[in-house]
Amino acid sequence: MTLEEEMIEKASNTMAREIDREMLWSMLQGIGWHRVMIPRFVDNNHAVDITYWLEATCNKDYERNGRDFLFESAKDANWFALRWGTV
Repeated sequence: MTLEEEMIEKASNTMAREIDREMLWSMLQGIGWHRVMIPRFVDNNHAVDITYWLEATCNKDYERNGRDFLFESAKDANWFALRWGTV
């Protein structure tokens, strides 16, 4: 396989994963999950703080992808947005 073919395959796999995630998240939102996107991470410590906060605070399931979060519980989503929604 040439370098060009490898790059194309890697890009297509990445795109397929993103499409799959978006479809899954759309279905979850359709059954009542709540999506929250934060403006930005201040630094790596900010991202780590969010990870610890999620583990300690959320009572139901959640998903995350970068700055994009999906919560099963409206209460968890609201607390998250209040705590992390503005930087």
